[in-house]
Amino acid sequence: MPRGIALLLLLLLPSWGAAQELLVPPEHHEWASFPEGSWKQIKQVTETFKDGQLVSSMTTTLTIRLKEVGHDFIVLEREAKSEVSGQVFEKPTREFRSGINGQTGTQRVRITPGGEQKLSILGKSYKCEVRQMEVLGEPTKVSGKVFYNPDTPPYILRREYAFTPSGADAPDKQMISEVIALDKPYPVLTEIKTVAFIVQKTTSSEETTETVEAQSTDVPGFVVGTWMTAYDAEGKLKSKTTVQLLNYEVASEVMLPAAAPNKSGIFRNKRQQRRVFEDGT
Repeated sequence: MPRGIALLLLLLLPSWGAAQELLVPPEHHEWASFPEGSWKQIKQVTETFKDGQLVSSMTTTLTIRLKEVGHDFIVLEREAKSEVSGQVFEKPTREFRSGINGQTGTQRVRITPGGEQKLSILGKSYKCEVRQMEVLGEPTKVSGKVFYNPDTPPYILRREYAFTPSGADAPDKQMISEVIALDKPYPVLTEIKTVAFIVQKTTSSEETTETVEAQSTDVPGFVVGTWMTAYDAEGKLKSKTTVQLLNYEVASEVMLPAAAPNKSGIFRNKRQQRRVFEDGT
């Protein structure tokens, strides 16, 4: 996922707490649904334009690993290496902790039920639980609603958000993300997987971004491909970003017995380890 999108999502949803209502249960979360130790490697290419001409290009290889899954939070470890004009820059390994919903530790969000509503995707109707949300105590008011279907991956079928600066009468930024296709075959490394395609549009007075994502719930983080284009206020091309999945692994999850271990020391596998693809295959 492009960094701009990831940072945007960090603003959106509830802070953690003992009684915190989760936007989606952990088993439907893009990272928390996987065992600790699962990881993915992606290549992100960003091209910057001015007056229609390419002025720079940066390629970044990211390895993202799930370090910890708590009741209502996750910890991700990220390694990054960037290449600009033939020069390679190694970045230090960093860890990021966020709530299951992607929020930072100090944010508070009010979530209220919004009833049910049907969405149509390629002519088929899907009944969704609508969840309204509002970020509390922030300079910019963030409000919106999410359409959740527990039986249809990737589970959140539509998001609508508005960003209103303090004292303003109207939002200065709006974002709409919606699933436009489900259960589509798509090449993921050497396999064909079933994916959903999601279109997102973010508009502000300064910039408009249009993004298409392919998501598979078999892959940590769900996203297996991203294509994002940004335009300035005059509609001129500013940048293009593509994200390609290079490799991934779903770790084996092992549970110890709840009681004291017996002499045989039995362990139980809850999830099979999925294939890791070697470079060049």
